[in-house]
Amino acid sequence: MVAKVAIIGECMLELSHRTETQADAHRSMALSYGGDTLNTAVYLSRLGVEVDYVTALGDDNMSDWMIEQWRKEGVGCDLVERIAEGVPGLYTIQTDEHGERSFLYWRDSAPAKRLFDNESKAQQLFYLLAQYEWIYLSGITLALYSDSSLQRFIELMTEYRDGGGKIAFDGNYRPRLWSDSLNAQKAFESIYRLSVLALPTLDDELLLFGDKDRDAVVQRLRSWHVAEIGLKMGPEGCFVVTSSTQEIVESRKVTVMDTTSAGDSFNAGYIAARIAGRTAQQAAEAGHNLASVVIQHRGAIIPLEKMPAGSLQ
Repeated sequence: MVAKVAIIGECMLELSHRTETQADAHRSMALSYGGDTLNTAVYLSRLGVEVDYVTALGDDNMSDWMIEQWRKEGVGCDLVERIAEGVPGLYTIQTDEHGERSFLYWRDSAPAKRLFDNESKAQQLFYLLAQYEWIYLSGITLALYSDSSLQRFIELMTEYRDGGGKIAFDGNYRPRLWSDSLNAQKAFESIYRLSVLALPTLDDELLLFGDKDRDAVVQRLRSWHVAEIGLKMGPEGCFVVTSSTQEIVESRKVTVMDTTSAGDSFNAGYIAARIAGRTAQQAAEAGHNLASVVIQHRGAIIPLEKMPAGSLQ
């Protein structure tokens, strides 16, 4: 296997407010792109990690534009499937006075949902993915697929793990994307049990699984044989758990403008640091370092020149 990361998920067109005042908020919107896994892919690439993005887009000019932008960021796009007459999904970001964001989505017919519908194509794709040391995905990735495609996806991920591949999973749970919580629980458990590294968010885990607290989340994940856990707890930091240590790594205190991509960028900093040979604690510090800068800017992807110096420090 080569030391590269394949990231599976969905990226959509993003519309966000250009202006700072509520009076002008709906007069002008900035066009970009975003999606939890794509955000992580971009930040990983910026941190020097070789990464390929795995998704499906349409054959329209906006899909062309998105791929062009990803390649400019150094994200490999050879595994992006193009589906005839498809168009990418779309979402808008709205933020409150505290920087907390909310979203509106137009994604029901997004091509990414059909990536694993064809069994033969899915098997061909995973034949290529077997060459990668890491596969990274999120709970939103799992929510994309139909029941049959999801089952096929989990079976292929099991084969990848059994062949020596490493899986990193961000348990990003969005209830509106699932028919019911039981289906989400089953899918999440299946992937957690395959994962070497879990990067969940505490609030999501409490909501989905009904755990009573942080320790209950960790106990459940450890019972599923997850080797390393970086449990994101917002302002309280990250609870890092390995076979040899349990430690809270504090987050950095900054003025928040927009929390979009906070967890996605944290995950990139964490994974990049681990690939570079840093300890889990150092990886959490690197994740906080990057995320603390990202949340001081609007949108999912901050300008390249705003990236913090020494992002892996």
